[in-house]
Amino acid sequence: MTELIPAKATFAPGEPIEIEVRGAPGAGRVSLWHLDECVATSDVAVDARVAQFPPQPEGGYGVEGLGVHTALDVLADPLSRARYGFVSDFAAGRDVVGVVDNIRRLHLNAVQFYDWMYRHADLLPPADDFVDALGRTLSLATVRRLVAGLHAAGSLALGYAAVYAAGRDEWPSWRSDGLFRSTGEPWTLGDDFLWNVDPTSERWQAHFAADLRAAVAEVGFAGFHLDQYGAPKDALRADRTRVDLAEAFPALIDRLAGELPRSRLIFNNVNDFPTWSTAAANQAAVYIEVWSPHDRLAHISGLVTKARSLAPTKSVILAAYLSVFANGSRVGAAEAQRLLLATVFSHGGTALLHGEERGVLTEAYYVKHSELDPVDQSSTRRYYDFAVRYGDLLFDRTSVDVTGTRLGGVNEEMRIRASVPVSVDPVAGALWTRVLRLPQGLLVSLIDLSRQSDDRWDAPKQPARQLEDVRVSVERSGRTTAVRFLFADPDGNPEMKALVPESDGRYDTVSLPAFSTWAILWLPDSDDA
Repeated sequence: MTELIPAKATFAPGEPIEIEVRGAPGAGRVSLWHLDECVATSDVAVDARVAQFPPQPEGGYGVEGLGVHTALDVLADPLSRARYGFVSDFAAGRDVVGVVDNIRRLHLNAVQFYDWMYRHADLLPPADDFVDALGRTLSLATVRRLVAGLHAAGSLALGYAAVYAAGRDEWPSWRSDGLFRSTGEPWTLGDDFLWNVDPTSERWQAHFAADLRAAVAEVGFAGFHLDQYGAPKDALRADRTRVDLAEAFPALIDRLAGELPRSRLIFNNVNDFPTWSTAAANQAAVYIEVWSPHDRLAHISGLVTKARSLAPTKSVILAAYLSVFANGSRVGAAEAQRLLLATVFSHGGTALLHGEERGVLTEAYYVKHSELDPVDQSSTRRYYDFAVRYGDLLFDRTSVDVTGTRLGGVNEEMRIRASVPVSVDPVAGALWTRVLRLPQGLLVSLIDLSRQSDDRWDAPKQPARQLEDVRVSVERSGRTTAVRFLFADPDGNPEMKALVPESDGRYDTVSLPAFSTWAILWLPDSDDA
């Protein structure tokens, strides 16, 4: 089977682009596309293993040729369109090639090294081979090889670090700086696993910053994933004074950014706490770990939208774990993933969901992830390719949601007709439609929920079917020429396809190609004033 794999998860401006060719494709031509324009070609000889393109401007690109396709992007700052993955196996001697290949296939330009450390309050081990806090035998040499391999593949390695945790052995030395309940009992994670330390403690902050600096020096991390546990939201010090964690966390982030100026930081807002206070802190992205009551697709879209409004210049990442991949039968898990990714990507966010060699997260302890089968791997890859290829549209930070003023109800500027109900909200049983205004025109997103009986994102879903007979009409308004319609979807039409409209003088109308789950329609010449 022929396969195209970018040499890097993200390329830098001015950097030549290389696409690895695997399999036995024979000779052929590979083309590089920016939106609907072919910008470069590369002729690949029978025995060649690389397609090469000259450096390109910043943006997202599609790669077509030899009967297959992939995508890539060129970014001065990879985290300006963060695609976050994970790695959790640090056994001695493990082969890192499979991890690096998956990171390249899915374009994961940042990777969280989950539970790589010796202890939560003492990150570096006394020797390269060590036993962690949960009894796993790990190797710091493996951590270093993974860091080096990912950095060479254009991805940033970020070490996990809890911002206020001490284990059983460390707690006695930190008890005077602990966080306590009103009853006087210490705040813990689990009954006797981790004890919470006051993140405003000068002694703790100095220790924590020194620990992070040592990890950079010894391991080579590009930055850190800063974790919290969602509770407490406020607590008492040993002297009974109150600590407001919504105030403490951004202050800690800013201090760490000042003490580690070359490190990229991402803080975990557990269930959206306290995103309103941390979004503006000195960190690389806004990251939210999603839990109930944020159970529905509308909650997913709302979390991304709110986070983008709080930090317009930063990427938004949701950690939304799909337990449906761990339910034994896994029936309906693949479509649940497709709908989750379609929702996140179409709202300008990304998800921490995939990593390792073929892993998918099903719970908060990443070591217990599930693995995708080949069919689900292919579907996952198509969705990441699509988000990267059309990143200039999907992740435009100036975009404005104009659905409520263009589509549905009394609005006449746009009409969408289908053989299923059409809704401007994520309603089970309907085709969910949204319209964004961009500098490049209008972008219509269509997510098919017509076969679903509920809108929960972490629940089995009916398999997708081809949705046919969808027609989109756009009013010409003051225009004298027809609107341009360019269609794409992750599965059947990853390349943009120009559609020829019919016109009745007032509306230009197109019939969309059949698609399943998600499609976009770009109107680059629309009057979007």
